[in-house]
Amino acid sequence: MKTAVIRVAGGGRTASCAAATALLTCLQVATPAVAASPPIPEIEWDTSIVKFQFDSDKFLGQRLTVKCPPRSARETMEAIYGTDVYPSNTPICVAGLHSGAIGANGGKVTVQLNPGAKSYAGSSRNGITSQDLPATPRSIVFVRGKNADLDATQRKYMPRLKWDTKFTATGLANRKLLGQHFAFLCPPAPDGLRPRRIVGTDRYEFHTRVCVAAVHAGKITMEGGPVLVQLNEGVPKLKGSIRNGVESHDGSGGSRTLTFLDITSSAND
Repeated sequence: MKTAVIRVAGGGRTASCAAATALLTCLQVATPAVAASPPIPEIEWDTSIVKFQFDSDKFLGQRLTVKCPPRSARETMEAIYGTDVYPSNTPICVAGLHSGAIGANGGKVTVQLNPGAKSYAGSSRNGITSQDLPATPRSIVFVRGKNADLDATQRKYMPRLKWDTKFTATGLANRKLLGQHFAFLCPPAPDGLRPRRIVGTDRYEFHTRVCVAAVHAGKITMEGGPVLVQLNEGVPKLKGSIRNGVESHDGSGGSRTLTFLDITSSAND
C-alpha cells in the first residue's frame, strides 16, 4: 500500500499515512482555543481618539470601540462641533450623547475615522449644544450595530495591503488598541508568490503577514478579499499547522497576538 509522507509544521517531524486515508485525518493539527476578547477600554467624558494615537490619515476607515461611564451631574461638557459628523479630536462621550449613540448612563460606542468634512453645522440635541466649525483634516462618525459589519462607508477607505505586509507595519499594534477590530483589503496573490513564514494557528504572532495568515485561518483565498483582525494579549506559545495550502510554525506568542473575525455585510452595503 502506498503511503504519503507529510512534514508537520514547526516540528520537523514526518508522519506516514495510508494513501487511502483522508489527509485531514492523517494530519493531526492542533487547534488552540481562541481566548475571549480583551475588555473594552473605559474612557472619561473628555477623552478623544487622540489618547489612542488614532488620529492619523493612515487609520482612515478604521474603527475604535470604547465604553463611556455614566454622566456625572457635576460633569462639565467640553465644547463640541458638528452634528452626526464631528471633528476627529472631539470628546467621544460628549459627541456620543449629542448624536444619540448613548444616553446619560453611558455605554459602549464605536466611532469610525473618516476624512474631514468641508464644514460642520452645530445643533442642540439631548441636552448638548454643538457649534459650527470650518473644515478639519479628519472626522469621526458613530457606527451603529455590530462592529464586525463592513458597510460601504468603511470599505471605501479600507487600507489595501501587500502580501508581504506585516501587521506591525500598519501602525495599529499599539497596546492601547487591544481588543479592537481592524479592517484591511488583501489583493489577489501575485504570480510566483514565495512561501512566507507565519507563526500560530487561529492565534498568530502580532507581526505576522496579514494576508498569508488570513488564508491559513480560512478567511480568504489566494484571490484575496476583506479581512477583519482583532488585536489580543500575547500567549506563551503558538502552535503551527498546515491549512489551506499554507504552513505555519510553532513559536512564541510574544506580547500581543492576532485573531481573524468573520465578516458580516451590513444591510447598507
